[in-house]
Amino acid sequence: MNKNQFAIKTLVPDEIYTDRKEFLDLFYNEALKAATRRTVSMVLLGQRRMGKTEIFKRVVNRLFFEQNHKDPKTVVPVYYKFPDNITDPWKFSIEYVENFIKWYAAFRMRNPDILEKNL
Repeated sequence: MNKNQFAIKTLVPDEIYTDRKEFLDLFYNEALKAATRRTVSMVLLGQRRMGKTEIFKRVVNRLFFEQNHKDPKTVVPVYYKFPDNITDPWKFSIEYVENFIKWYAAFRMRNPDILEKNL
């Protein structure tokens, strides 16, 4: 992956973000197995500010740029940050589906700029 390409911006610079390759590879490979339905549910637990979200952002970026986006069997990466409180289920549902559609279109067209646009 080109270090200047991001589907989702990471917060921690690469030179500071160390000792996580094992986790990145594990979650990346497990995500790829989802295409063949040969994966299991996983959870990443840790204290606040330990880098859990950063791991997933980096895995999503790898999935976005390191796969053949034209292959119909490719795993489509989707990142969604859930709100702290859901006060309106209808509004939440619309935002969630819009997010999914944007990620799907951006990945299939290999155009992360789509993720920045409002529908």
